Order: sequence, then C-alpha cells, then structure tokens
Amino acid sequence: MPDPMDKPQFDALMARHGLPLTEAEKEGIRAVSGHILGFAERVRTPREVGAEMAVTFAPKGVAR
Repeated sequence: MPDPMDKPQFDALMARHGLPLTEAEKEGIRAVSGHILGFAERVRTPREVGAEMAVTFAPKGVAR
C-alpha cells in the first residue's frame, strides 16, 4: 500500500487550491493520496501507439 502524502505537504496543496474541507474530509483524502499519486503517474506515462485500442468504424451510407 502506497504511503500517503505527509500532512504539511497535503495541507499546503489543499490551501493552494482553496478547497474548503473539514478535518475529516482532509484525512480521508490524505489517506488515499498515495494511490492517487500512483494513478496520476501511470496515466501520465507515455505509451507506444500499440498500447492504444484501435477504434475504427465505417459510417453507414445515407439512406435515400
């Protein structure tokens, strides 16, 4: 399980974005912040073209 952000870093991040959170909300979000950071890192990783799904379609002709 990834470690959450340290409290001073998390509090600074929330203050910078001006999110009005209760202490319970802050601790809930901070508890999963390690997972959130890991997810963001995986999403931002450049991938090869072959990793993307091929989405192709052939539009139907116009009905007359």
